Amino acid sequence: MKDFPAIKIALLFVLGILSEKLISIPFEHFFLLAGLLFLLLVVVRKEKQKVSYKLSTSIVAAILVIMAGNLIIQTNKREINSSLNKIYKAKNITIKGEVAKIDLKRENELVFYTITDSIISEEFFVSGKVKLLCKFRDEIENINKLNQLLKPGNKVTLNGIYYKGREKRNPGEFDYNDYLQSKGITAILLIDTISNVLISADEINFVKNTIHQVRKSIDSQIREIHSPQTAALLRGLILADRREIDYETKNNFINAGVIHVLAVSGLHVGYIVLIFFLLFGRFNLFLRSILTIVGLICFMLITGVPPSVFRATLMATILIITFLLNRSTNLINSIAIAALIILSFDPNEIYNPGFQLSFAAVLSIAIIYPVIERFISNFSIENNFIKYTILFMAVSLSAQIGTFPFTLFYFNKFSSIALFTNLIVIPAIGIIIGVAFFTLAVSVVLPFLASYFGAANDLITTLIIDIIHFSGSLDFSHIVVNQYSIVDVFVFYLFIAIFLSSLFYFKKFIPKILLTTIIAVNIFLFSSFDDEELMPDNYLIIFMIDVGQGDSFLIKFPDGKTALIDAGNTTFYFDNGERVILPLLNYLGIKNIDYAFVSHIDSDHYAGFVSLVLEKKIGAIFKPEIDTSLSKDVRFENFLNIFKIPVRYYTTKSLNIGDVKVYFLNYDEFIGSTELETNNRSGVIKITYGDRSFLFTGDLEKKAEEEYLFKYRDFLDSDVLKVSHHGSKTSTSEKFISYVKPDISLVSAGMNNSFGHPADEVLYKLKKHDSKILRTDLNRAILLRTDGKKIEIVNWNNQ
Repeated sequence: MKDFPAIKIALLFVLGILSEKLISIPFEHFFLLAGLLFLLLVVVRKEKQKVSYKLSTSIVAAILVIMAGNLIIQTNKREINSSLNKIYKAKNITIKGEVAKIDLKRENELVFYTITDSIISEEFFVSGKVKLLCKFRDEIENINKLNQLLKPGNKVTLNGIYYKGREKRNPGEFDYNDYLQSKGITAILLIDTISNVLISADEINFVKNTIHQVRKSIDSQIREIHSPQTAALLRGLILADRREIDYETKNNFINAGVIHVLAVSGLHVGYIVLIFFLLFGRFNLFLRSILTIVGLICFMLITGVPPSVFRATLMATILIITFLLNRSTNLINSIAIAALIILSFDPNEIYNPGFQLSFAAVLSIAIIYPVIERFISNFSIENNFIKYTILFMAVSLSAQIGTFPFTLFYFNKFSSIALFTNLIVIPAIGIIIGVAFFTLAVSVVLPFLASYFGAANDLITTLIIDIIHFSGSLDFSHIVVNQYSIVDVFVFYLFIAIFLSSLFYFKKFIPKILLTTIIAVNIFLFSSFDDEELMPDNYLIIFMIDVGQGDSFLIKFPDGKTALIDAGNTTFYFDNGERVILPLLNYLGIKNIDYAFVSHIDSDHYAGFVSLVLEKKIGAIFKPEIDTSLSKDVRFENFLNIFKIPVRYYTTKSLNIGDVKVYFLNYDEFIGSTELETNNRSGVIKITYGDRSFLFTGDLEKKAEEEYLFKYRDFLDSDVLKVSHHGSKTSTSEKFISYVKPDISLVSAGMNNSFGHPADEVLYKLKKHDSKILRTDLNRAILLRTDGKKIEIVNWNNQ
């Protein structure tokens, strides 16, 4: 490590930033402790012991760097105003402040960020600087209008709905609120009409506005020249905005192991350097290099300066300057210096997945690639094409080794075909970026000619995306790894460090093979010691998933089979199937759902199944008989038929799944009535295992409850009741509760929902019958486990 002083400082600095989670050193204590350490050095120096003084100096320097990291994260920590801490959602909020940044327009919304001067509502008033993410959703004409009017630096008065980002409310779910806070964003303001935006256009931030207008202009040209699919990809590659790349495409990029090309980083900066060097080829080396650096800085600003681009730009600039000065540079030290600069300005970037993946990839290439290259050189490959192809794959492999643990941590997937797909995709991305820049340049002078180049790029993009879709959809393209934790990440890097260090110690081949085997076994063993088994075999497990204002229940039977009753809602802005249920299934290691039950055709119950079907997670679906008068019911069945999902209708028959009995209580003479509303056609399911039973009622209302009481009476008696219709006052009558006699009542409802669910009168009736009430809006996801004798409430979140 003596050859890499910057990496030692960077590692100690990062350790200091991370230590803030455990201990915070007050500002005044920092200087007091620093003074004591220097005093210690003076004492040691007076003893005139050279070795002791040198060691003490190193230790004191290390402690100071750690303390500096701890201190800088505190000074940069984005404090949430205490008045806003406990407010999850509030309507009719007025804020006054300044527009800090504006994202590129999407088809359905315009996103911008404000630094507030004040936040006003009927219940509270907050003054001071608070950063809010503002989402404007209105008709497309008004979105376009605001996009033209709004500029960074504008003073604005806004009115809308204030709410926190969604927290981690289920195992495996992404904590969006935590992500926003790491970016210094306190909450979100949703604005639904242009009349709620008042702009004072007198004040404009010239620099920010210039960059924003350039980004808008490039975005407009990309959209005009290219097809929507190519435009979405180019927005990601050139403007670092991936929001319009659809979920299926992103997922196939992950499966194929090429998701990294969508994150603007060293690869893209490398292509930009190549483009500028070719463009300025007629100039002398000095001028060409300076113009290339200027071009790189312009590209960095156009992308919005994400950490990966800043790191790559900084490193490229250092390499160009050292090349001009005819001096050698140490790549690892350059990487460490880039990390120190980024973290000194914003230490919270250490928690940014983009920062982690970017630095892990380039460090791994710098450290591991030379080892692989030396190994390859032993074979004396004479054919240059084969040799350079293998070396290219070695670079890709090195990057994959470095990013492997973070890829598993964030995506829960490992691509088994990445080495081969990268051989095609990485050169193709270079061509696409090159043609795109040429097309944009031509469009300024000859717009009609640019359309031809744009069409050519459309063909290349379509071909590449088709290849990625094909390879990413192969069953063997990826391996799902569940519950890969941050502990596993550290274990992996620790053993890789030991492995690389030991390679230089052992000279013979057999010890190296033995060492590799031992390292691999230890990584496997240590990576599983902190895994938690939430859904073990030989139990009946009921998991009430928190899908907001909707229903979804994951069931695992003692024999290992699985079922899902409802799947929550899907809107243009949030898909419970994609964002909540799929991550949960991956986290739990559940590959597919054997039995899917749709209680009824309301979007907050069935819409989430669409993503699950597209992901091939559903075996068969049970639902109420099709109502041809409901267009959404017809569309849903047509969708299921297209994907060849077997559909079965509820009858009074039962289903045996191992030792568990599933009863369908719907009966034709009642449920088949066309006069019934959708809620009252809900599938009613009773599940029994040993002495324990669970009753699921969909959105059944009081009228239908009476019919079921008349038909089944005491058979409705159950230990656990899924309270109908999210606890609405239209359901769960006193008489119904008296027959069911639930010890536990489950209520699935969204936090601060606009319907007032669950109703106070329903909660009062349940409490009156001594039923323990568990609610997703208050308790997040709920996990119940039974061996057929007793029912256990499992604390999955350690709260």
